[in-house]
Amino acid sequence: MSIEYLGEVAHGHFSTYVVKGSEKSILVDTGHASHWKAAEQHVEEFLDGRPLDYVFPTHAEFPHGGLAAHWLKKYPNAICVGDIPEYPLYWPDLTARIRQIAVGDEIDLGDRKMVFVPAIWRDLKSLWAFDDVGRVLFVSDGFSYLHYHKAGQCDFMTSEHAPPDIGLIQFFNERALRWTRYTDTRETFADIDEMLTRLNPLLIAAAHGGVVDTPGMIPLLKSGMLMGQLGIEAKITKLTSREDSPMGTK
Repeated sequence: MSIEYLGEVAHGHFSTYVVKGSEKSILVDTGHASHWKAAEQHVEEFLDGRPLDYVFPTHAEFPHGGLAAHWLKKYPNAICVGDIPEYPLYWPDLTARIRQIAVGDEIDLGDRKMVFVPAIWRDLKSLWAFDDVGRVLFVSDGFSYLHYHKAGQCDFMTSEHAPPDIGLIQFFNERALRWTRYTDTRETFADIDEMLTRLNPLLIAAAHGGVVDTPGMIPLLKSGMLMGQLGIEAKITKLTSREDSPMGTK
């Protein structure tokens, strides 16, 4: 996905992930429908002849769930799991293969489990997941950011490139997580910090942005999410200051 930002081209990932356990595998987010051929090829290569057992759309938005039916038809024994009560209405012929799950549920992949956890920074009705052996936290639209679309800036972990422009973090979050425009995001930070302390992930795998493998990204992402709120507070402070002035011109 490419977007013009301040006269330059910025880029955002549409990432999907596959966790392959010793017995079962699970796809986290399905990919956008326009990316089917590329997604199919990469998943096939990674599975290396094994079937896909579970499909997990973190939520129903197109980049995250748009290919659900494609995967179920390609892998006839696969089960679609998630907080997705509307999915049987979309694909009534696949109803028997759609399973509603909730926070605290687990899927055993053999040598590891996928544990479903609350989506704190969420878009629509969402779930996050945690691989308890690889210690990877899959966060859907959370922890997202854009980067300038220049040579050597795509497909890297956060330890492999310079920190993103804080404006690109704000710009993307205000579109992927629109509530950040109108809500004081600081109210969510304690919940995020508690989850990260409890799970202690090695990697944070976002759908839109590089995989986070550096702790220093967390405060930077928080700052980007706060930009809009700080701007609103500055405007309110300025307005209040003027109203407090006897001449209204302070």
